[in-house]
Amino acid sequence: MTKLHFNYKDIFRAFRLGFSAKKIWVGFEGLLFGWLGYMVLGYLAYLVSGTSLGAVWENFRLLPMPDAVASLPAFNVGGWILWAVGVVWLVFVAMTAGIAISKLTYEQLRGDEFYEVKEAWKQALKSLGALIATPVLLGLFVILLLAAGLLLGLIGRIPFAGEMIVGLLVIPAFAVALFVVYLIVVFFFTFTIGPAVIGTTKSDAFDNLFEVFSCVNDQPWRLIWYQFMLVIFAIVGMVILAFFSVKALQLGRWIAGILMNVGEAKASAQVFYKLDLMINSAADTVRLLLPRWVEQALFWLPNWVHNAFGWIKGAVDLPSLVSSKAAMVPNWSAMVGTILFSIAYHAFILLVLAYGMAIWFSGNTLVYLVLARKKDERNLLEIKEEEIEIPGKLEITPPAEEAKPAKPKKKPAKKKTTGKTTRKTKKG
Repeated sequence: MTKLHFNYKDIFRAFRLGFSAKKIWVGFEGLLFGWLGYMVLGYLAYLVSGTSLGAVWENFRLLPMPDAVASLPAFNVGGWILWAVGVVWLVFVAMTAGIAISKLTYEQLRGDEFYEVKEAWKQALKSLGALIATPVLLGLFVILLLAAGLLLGLIGRIPFAGEMIVGLLVIPAFAVALFVVYLIVVFFFTFTIGPAVIGTTKSDAFDNLFEVFSCVNDQPWRLIWYQFMLVIFAIVGMVILAFFSVKALQLGRWIAGILMNVGEAKASAQVFYKLDLMINSAADTVRLLLPRWVEQALFWLPNWVHNAFGWIKGAVDLPSLVSSKAAMVPNWSAMVGTILFSIAYHAFILLVLAYGMAIWFSGNTLVYLVLARKKDERNLLEIKEEEIEIPGKLEITPPAEEAKPAKPKKKPAKKKTTGKTTRKTKKG
């Protein structure tokens, strides 16, 4: 069992715990299935809103976004509903993978380095009801309180009496509104620390909700500070992995291009500079167009963030990350190679994001272990007696006893006849 300090020092273990092939693979699977579901629902949202599939592909490729291209029609109600369902699908699939990552981290900290990914996924899928029910119950309660506010406003429309009733209830209404703000904060943390609670304690929806409330109420500053640290760690981890991945791609492109990129002087039936052509055409399938309201929010970010984004775009050599600039692929064999390169591009992107995801959920497992020790004075890494599986009783058949020789029966002793008995017999 790993010995923890039960303070901020333990959060730095998130880098090492997240850098695990099993956890990165779990995060990769979660992001892959979540992204595929989001992509299908995003295409359906544009299709329902009157946009052709060709127009969606031309503008977004595999990541459709709403309100990102002025020339495309806006979503109708059905489109917004489908897009929202896609976002919910992506979030909850990623959180389900987060439960599996937290379970792997918890068992690793307890000393089980060989805990299987299959078992972690089983536990995550078994806890799916608790994962979904926790924010749903809290969200319904918030909606109920907001509906009470609407009811108060409706009462205020009553002539003469309405104004006085609202004036009398202003202090209770303020208290309820303040409580709603508190519930919204807790609702946010159900998405961050909730999977770690479920993966660690196998809790149901009510236990998970209670633990999140307890962490927010008893250890608010530690929780906020640790979450801020994890955001920085996840970003730094992804940047480092992306940097080395880019260098690996550049090295592979250079070494393979020495002989594969054929110029006009040496080409006969070969495609000119076929490797560069396939790489650039594959990069054309990676398209990132954000909604306009997101771009307006990102406009206020520091210049170094925008410069970093431009550096990543140029370093990975994605010529069409925002706009199409790639040339057409000349023949079918190069087209097949382009498709394979495109799959590899998306796999590399998901790999980098999966490492950040592994850091995040592994770190939140550490956060919950530290907070549980601080608020409840209990070490969740200690193996409890009831968790030890006791094998069932073995049915042992005793060996048959050897037949013993029967003891000879004793003959009954003869009774001695007295003289009185003889005389009575003669008289008779």
